[in-house]
Order: sequence, then structure tokens, then C-alpha cells
Amino acid sequence: MKPILKQLLLLFVINLLFSFAIQGITNYFELKNNKMAVDHAIWIFTSEIGDDSWRPMKLAFDHWKESQGQSLIYSELLLTSKVKFQYPPTALLITRFIENNQINLLAFSTATTFIFLFLMVASVIAMAMYSYKKLDAPQLSTGEKTVVGILLTLLLFTFYPAVKAGTLGQIQVWLNAFFALAILCYFTGYETIAGVLLGMMASIKPQYALFIIWGLFRGNKRLVIAMIVTGAVGLLLGIRVFGLGMYMDYFRGLSFLAQHGESYYSNQSFNGMAGRIFGIRYPEVFNNTKWRGYYFPPYNTWIFAFTQITTIAILLVGLIKTKSQSIEARHADFLLMGLAATLASPIAWEHHYGILFPIFVCLGLFLWYGESLGRSLWAKVAFVICYLLAANVIPFTKFVADSYLNILQSYLFLAAGGVFIMLALVKHQFRRAGV
Repeated sequence: MKPILKQLLLLFVINLLFSFAIQGITNYFELKNNKMAVDHAIWIFTSEIGDDSWRPMKLAFDHWKESQGQSLIYSELLLTSKVKFQYPPTALLITRFIENNQINLLAFSTATTFIFLFLMVASVIAMAMYSYKKLDAPQLSTGEKTVVGILLTLLLFTFYPAVKAGTLGQIQVWLNAFFALAILCYFTGYETIAGVLLGMMASIKPQYALFIIWGLFRGNKRLVIAMIVTGAVGLLLGIRVFGLGMYMDYFRGLSFLAQHGESYYSNQSFNGMAGRIFGIRYPEVFNNTKWRGYYFPPYNTWIFAFTQITTIAILLVGLIKTKSQSIEARHADFLLMGLAATLASPIAWEHHYGILFPIFVCLGLFLWYGESLGRSLWAKVAFVICYLLAANVIPFTKFVADSYLNILQSYLFLAAGGVFIMLALVKHQFRRAGV
């Protein structure tokens, strides 16, 4: 059996055993939300997929439509009523399409979830095969490539952030697939297509527009132009339908979110971590373990300042250009910027980290078959630990919610931070002394 087959199989088995161990502990303590990733994967194929993104989008669109296009939905819904609608007006063009064509919302959510989940699977497999071929690794037969594809599929469907987005019926499933496909296109030299995909992502989650700055710093004209054109098309269509005032109102909504954030434990970000620390003294205002659908934490100067400083630091690391021209460094550079766009956000829910899966696949190939980090044992151990933490939900961390150990509730964020550091080391071609 080739090494890559052993490694993927071992990672799958270890992760599955870790998942069952977590479930055993949570069942013993009779905790809620004790379903592991494989449960969510089964629900995707056997139960009704939700409409977590599409329901609030429909609410916002209906509110705008009922006002005959006169309402400013972010001021009226987000700022006033605390309805957690956080997508830009451009994203509502999808809802408008659904409404105008009288498409059943759940049917649309279910169909698109399957389409984009399997698009992500296909993109990750193709990306892995391409990267593997470029590295100094034993060649695979057709049958062995098929087994690699099966193992990667199994790993994806046991990766909690990815399948959680699926069961919720989240538009994040689209973004995960777009990002995996953008990685494949960038790696294989189709930078214009990668730019189009990133432009579509930015039309739904504006933080991905940071790739424009990233591309400018690197003189990547094709990617930058493709992003700008794609984003401009979406923006102009959105302005044509909803008006320029709606976009100005959206900026007010973004400002509100940046100032308040979320302290609920599922917000895996610097902002969420800081909010949970303050929640020790003020548990009623910085809610940690209780979800409040129509509530945001109050503005806090210290949390806001901490969030802004860490955001700038993360983005600077992502935007700094590497001097190395190696394939590993250039690929890690792209992955690092994608992860930075999520880590720097004040609100990053668990399912937003579905983009981590293709990053893990690439990073694993770098560590086992590349030259960066000297193929060191410590990096491989750190990789496995980060993967296990990111791929699973760990409910019993709630036991430390009322103490300063509640930083452990940010296990997914900490795992993503570990991956961020390893990518930065690969990007700058760090090697151990003597290697």
C-alpha cells in the first residue's frame, strides 16, 4: 500500500475514533448537541436539509418587496429589530430569482447543497491529485487514485464544519465549493477562473475581496481583473434592483456587526473569544452557551480594539509577499490569504471553517511530501491535532464556560490558528536548523 493511502486511511480511522470518544463523553454527561460529524453526514442523505441562509434572505427580500422597494433592510431589520441578516444586497439577487420563479425554498436548499458538496469533493480530489503529482511522491495507479478519492470523500463527510453547513442548508456550502475550485484553478494556472470564483465569493462574503489587494501586491493582473469585473457585475445588478442606498445601508450594518460581534461559543473568532472572557463577569450581556436569535452583545471598547488589532495583524501576515518562488510557497501563500479572510472576521461561525478542509489536504501534502518545515515530526503531530480539533464538535468544553479556561471553547479557532502558522512557515520556506 502506497504511503498516501496509509496516511489518509490512518487519519480517517483516528478521526472516527476521536469522534466516538467525544460522543461517549458527551452521552455520559447527557449533554445536548452531542451529534458528531458523521451524524450530520447521514442527515444530509436521509433527512430534510435546512434553510438557515435562505430563510433570513427571504425575510429580508419580502420586507423590501412589501415596502415597494422603499425600506432600508439593514437599518430596519439588523440594527433595529436585531434580525441576523448579514448578507450583502447582491446575495439577495439569488432570493429574487427563487421568488420570481416560484421555487420551493427547501427544495432549492436541498438541491444546491448536494450540488455544491459534490463539486467541493470533486475539486478537492482533483487538487490533491495535481499537488501530489507536482511533489516528490510515489506515483499512483488508476486504482490507487480511485482509493485516494474515496478516502478524501470519507474525510470530507466526517469534517464537521463542512457537513454542518450542509445540514443547516447554508450558502456557506457554495463558498466552500467555490474556494476549493478556486484553489484548483489557481494551482493549475487558470488564474482568471480563480478570480471569477473569488469574485462570486466576495459578492456573498465581502471579506474575500481582500484577494484583490493580495493579487495587486503580487502583480497578478488576471486574477485581480477577473475579481473586479465579476464583483462589478454583481454590484451593478444589485444597484439596479435594490438601489445604491441599500448598499450604503449595508455598510452601516457591517459597522454595527464589527462593533458588537457575537460572544456565543459557535463564533470561532478573536471577537468571540474576547466576548466570552468578558462573559465571565457579565454572563447576561455576553451570552456564551445560550443562543439568542434577536440579540447582540453591547459595544465594548476593549473587545472592539482587540478585534481590530488582531484583524490587522492577521491580514498583514496574509498580505505580505513571500520571496520564495517555489510551488509550495506560492500555493501556501494563496491558502493563507483564504484562511486569513475568515480568521480576521469578527463573526466566524463553525460552518464558515468548511474552507479549512481543502487547506488541510494541501498542507498535509506539503508536510509529508514537500520540502518546507523539513518534513519535521513536530509539524506532522501539530497537523493531526489541529485536524482532529477542527473536524469535530466538542460539546463538553461548555463545562469551562464560566471560567477563564473558556478559551478552550475556541478549539476550532485555535486549530485554524495552528494551520495559519504552519502555512506561514511553508510560505516563507522555514526549515529546521541542519535540514
